[in-house]
Amino acid sequence: MAELAHVLLYAAAAFAGIIAGIFTGILPGLHINLVAVVVASIFYGTVGITASAHSFAVAVFILAMSISHVFHEFLPSVFLGFSESDAALAVLPGHRMLLGGQGRKAVLLAAFGGLAGVLALVLLSPLLLLAIKPLFYATKNHIGLILAAVIAAHFLKNRKPRAVAINALVLLLSGSFGIAVFSLPSIREPLLPMFAGLFGLSSLIGGLLNRSSFPPQQQTAAIKARNPLKVAKLLAVGIFSSSLMGLFPALGPAQAAMIGTVALKRMRAPAYMFLLGAISSASMLFAVLTLYSFGKARNGSIAVMGSILAPTASATIMLLAVAVIAAAASCASVILISRLFSALIRKVNYALLSWSVVLLISGFVALFSGATGLLVLAVATAIGMVPVLTRSSRQLLMACLMVPVIGYHL
Repeated sequence: MAELAHVLLYAAAAFAGIIAGIFTGILPGLHINLVAVVVASIFYGTVGITASAHSFAVAVFILAMSISHVFHEFLPSVFLGFSESDAALAVLPGHRMLLGGQGRKAVLLAAFGGLAGVLALVLLSPLLLLAIKPLFYATKNHIGLILAAVIAAHFLKNRKPRAVAINALVLLLSGSFGIAVFSLPSIREPLLPMFAGLFGLSSLIGGLLNRSSFPPQQQTAAIKARNPLKVAKLLAVGIFSSSLMGLFPALGPAQAAMIGTVALKRMRAPAYMFLLGAISSASMLFAVLTLYSFGKARNGSIAVMGSILAPTASATIMLLAVAVIAAAASCASVILISRLFSALIRKVNYALLSWSVVLLISGFVALFSGATGLLVLAVATAIGMVPVLTRSSRQLLMACLMVPVIGYHL
């Protein structure tokens, strides 16, 4: 009876985590790290650290919420053009697909990529656990060079004089901007105004300048893997990129996506959405493997989970199983919710929605980052408009993070 009670407790925790992840993913500003800390605090205050069954239930809740979050955060990224951090690059191809009537397809591609990323990482986990430590020690002193090589490779992809000049300008502006922002002593949540301006507001304002409107959205999003080899290649690059991200605190999903795009050269928007989904979910789960290997986790919510639960082999295996269940349920949830988003957005005026989101983002920035954050938001939006107006790649906007990291490590 006791074992059955524990199973029911874990199932309830996983279900509650999936539901919580839906809300944290869809609602901007409600971050999973904050929810994880609050839940952990309540757990310590009411149950106590010695209750092993309850501690595992809290760990299950946090992991299920984290997995669910990375699936559902693509909904506001694609349909509203807003992302706080991890899905920032999804704003770009996702918004293009939305304006082409394929917003739901963009979200579903990210969801299928996320599910594939979780399944692939679980299947590869025995090999990854063997490779984590050697890979970490072989590359830990070269992260600056790795990031510099990624930026250099980006320039080599398009060596036309105009493209090189624009990319150099974006690199200089965004890199200097990142150094300046991280040097500010009083700003809270600096990534929120940075990413919201560089990717969110600039995309929305670009659409307003072009007098865009929402075309009828395709409700049936047929997704076919016509080239299984290409899908496997995307998945392999996603796992590799997310593994690097899981090992090094300097790398985030956006930088990992840049590594992936360099490796795969040119990609269309659908392939890009699939890759981003795979990286986001696999990197979240990879943090569980690093927690088991090193006792440390790259991701904030997984680190909170590690403070509650000892990373034993049996616990890790069970958590990997929870991740698969949460990923499958989240993918099904995204399929249903994206249909609702797609139907509602057809009835909304593009300009009205865009300005509403601009005001919403500005309100969140004022709330979480204060007046300084609003200034950062304005400068970030201006820098983000450079590639929008020149119709060039916006990937080097990620130099706002990469350049400060390179400077720190070199």
